Amino acid sequence: MRRIVVEPEKCAGCRYCELVCSYSHEGRFSPTLSRVRVVKEDRFGLDLPVMCHQCEDCPPIQTCPQGALTRNDNGVVAVDRDACIGCEACASVCRFDAIMMVDSKPLICDLCGGAPQCVEKCPTKALAFTESAGEPWNPERVLKEVMGRWGING
Repeated sequence: MRRIVVEPEKCAGCRYCELVCSYSHEGRFSPTLSRVRVVKEDRFGLDLPVMCHQCEDCPPIQTCPQGALTRNDNGVVAVDRDACIGCEACASVCRFDAIMMVDSKPLICDLCGGAPQCVEKCPTKALAFTESAGEPWNPERVLKEVMGRWGING
């Protein structure tokens, strides 16, 4: 499946991806309305964009008591906002903390219908939309790997 893959060493922390995402989905620039969130590790000067990994085994889909989360025809996690009761069960079980709740409704990356705007507009090319098999990357593991390459002990 095609996923958004992050190269954290290329991320400058500009948060442009957050603004592009919110504007393309909501028509306004607001990081709180973005489906991607840049997590900053200021102690080490590292920034890491976090968004839905489109996991094959997706606990949020399995946990939703209303069936408001499903996969669309392209295999992408989709939210039925009308069916959602705002219980936040999906956000609480996401392994990557990739679900943002706004007005008691989940915001989940939908890959912009196959043309992710965050990837297209990333000025440092830290994001790529590519075929990625297996388990998606884990933010904690990525941070440890990068710190190890830089000779930093966390």
